[in-house]
Amino acid sequence: MQIETLLLAAFAAPGFWELIKLLISFIHEIITGRKKISNAEIAEKLDKQGKQISALEKSFEKKSEDDEEKETKACRRRILRADDEIRMGMRHSQDFFEDVLRDVDFYENYCDEHTHFKNRCAESAIRNVTATYEKCKKENDFL
Repeated sequence: MQIETLLLAAFAAPGFWELIKLLISFIHEIITGRKKISNAEIAEKLDKQGKQISALEKSFEKKSEDDEEKETKACRRRILRADDEIRMGMRHSQDFFEDVLRDVDFYENYCDEHTHFKNRCAESAIRNVTATYEKCKKENDFL
């Protein structure tokens, strides 16, 4: 009778069932080799992965901005080179001019959208390339 009373008291104790769950979880972990993960642990891992993804997105955006600035500088070099060649009297094909004019569009759009971009030094060259293109187009005088 004392054992029954002791068992009833143990079953009624608030921490008894938590102890049973802990023992079952421990036995499960030993048998399967896997630990049960709580919702808090899952939330913590998801939060950590979310922060990593945000950091990767920022890194990707920075890389994309850097690439766009590099392309803008390459466009400017091609525009300035075309201007130099025109000033030296070299003739060019219509395709050449159209490629350079695409560079002009890209360069000007970038400069308009990025006021921090300091080197807007190709304006004279752009005017010369555009005027020469229009003249060649009007006179059908491409290479």
